Amino acid sequence: MSESSAPGAAEGTVTAAGRDWAWTIDEVEGWTAVPSSADPAEVVREWHDQVVAAVLASVEPTMDQMIDLGVPVSDADRELMHRNVAESVTNLVAFADQVAPDARVAALVGLQDRGPVPVLVSVALSEPGAEDDTLMQVLGATGGNPVNPPNIEYLDLPDGDGIRVTRTELDPDNAEVWLSVGLGRRTEHADAVVDTVLLWRTQDIIIAEAVGAALDELLPAVRITRGEQTRSGT
Repeated sequence: MSESSAPGAAEGTVTAAGRDWAWTIDEVEGWTAVPSSADPAEVVREWHDQVVAAVLASVEPTMDQMIDLGVPVSDADRELMHRNVAESVTNLVAFADQVAPDARVAALVGLQDRGPVPVLVSVALSEPGAEDDTLMQVLGATGGNPVNPPNIEYLDLPDGDGIRVTRTELDPDNAEVWLSVGLGRRTEHADAVVDTVLLWRTQDIIIAEAVGAALDELLPAVRITRGEQTRSGT
């Protein structure tokens, strides 16, 4: 994680074969793990202030360039921009509250002229040896209303088998087109199959390439460790 983005902590626990498997989003350049409102207020406040500062550092230069080009920018315009940025960061915490405890939220901070980009992070376990297409479904390879067939890429990762699914989808309620990117990693152990999933959905197609590359950096930062055998599993 860059010094310009705020430190965040995110962790979760899943259970299989009588063991608790803990997972953590480690620090990685450009990303911040979003806290929830259940975290200490001072932690959330410090995180909020640091992320707001990081986002402003990425969007204010564009406003300065407009001034250099002779485009009028008032103090009211700048104040509105500051309020919008602060609100977008506050909304990240609300999003984190909605998806917890089954998932966490990571946000990409620092894209030029863009606010924080939220990504859903989750880990799931299944029994070894069972054949299923759950991971493909979660990543968006099936279902929904795709405009075109999903693009599926299989990745050879050092810590498992990877899958990237990119699709454009039509919202049936308002006919808007959305881009979805799902990045998954499946690691097989003797007692469990562990799936790591990153999901991002947007209408901001322009940033797709930059966010896609950043997702490749985030996936290995989701670290999973096997806990001690629980009494029920002995």
